[in-house]
Amino acid sequence: MEFIKEITESRVYRRLSQLHGRKVGDIAKEVYSHLLMLKVLYGVDKSKAQRYAKDMVQNLNFNGFRMSMPDLYNMIVMVVDQKKYADQLFNNWDIVLPEMRLKRIIRDFASGTLDENDYANLMLILQRRIPGVDQDLIRIRRMVSDKKTPSKQDTNWMIRRLLQITRKKGNSDLHMLLMTSTNPFSD
Repeated sequence: MEFIKEITESRVYRRLSQLHGRKVGDIAKEVYSHLLMLKVLYGVDKSKAQRYAKDMVQNLNFNGFRMSMPDLYNMIVMVVDQKKYADQLFNNWDIVLPEMRLKRIIRDFASGTLDENDYANLMLILQRRIPGVDQDLIRIRRMVSDKKTPSKQDTNWMIRRLLQITRKKGNSDLHMLLMTSTNPFSD
């Protein structure tokens, strides 16, 4: 129950009105960074990453904004179903997410049986489809997709950098979960 309370308190998108005037390209970049955060969390604390993904698996249709769903779910909805929210967002019709692959990856996170190659391919596809992805995020993608386990120093750098890139006035639930699950600033 404490886990659900933490997520509810740290939501970025509690209401649809908070997305008013946002660019779909910016939201797509957030999807990219949050998928990287989920992967890093999966490597650091698999059970918390699984619980987060299980919350999303409850409704993997991506057919509407839901206050009860995690921030990553709502970010994906805004990009996948951007026509529905055209009055709220600055759309970019060129950005199309591979919805079926996203569903499969999220189910894999939830079940704890993540196919590393499938995840790496998804992130490469997203990197190509989303304009303006930060170079540090590309570096992190390469590090988490590498077959060898990153060193403790590399892992701490990835966590620190992801937390810096995704930091906002109100941090997302996944941002807060990664931050409370790790202590990258202890070095």
